[in-house]
Amino acid sequence: MTITTAVNFAAQERMTPDDYVVTAIARDFAARGELSFERFLSGYYAEAIRLIQEAHLTECTTGPGDHCATCNGIRVGMTGLLAEQRAVTSGEVTTDAGH
Repeated sequence: MTITTAVNFAAQERMTPDDYVVTAIARDFAARGELSFERFLSGYYAEAIRLIQEAHLTECTTGPGDHCATCNGIRVGMTGLLAEQRAVTSGEVTTDAGH
């Protein structure tokens, strides 16, 4: 058994039914081509960041103009995501052989 196989088994043991659904949907988008898969990932990440932001805003105690590392991280994530979405929408998808 290789290390990768052991990691995959460990990851599968932690998967919830929702994880299996997302994996199946991602596989379907990937089969449709790279641009389709990139759009799926972009939407998935956007929803994840939105959920994180929504949860954090109920707990954030900093006032307007005060520094909050989590709020700043969410803003940076959204800015990067918007830039990526523009690139994907315009068809400027680039691949990274390291992924």
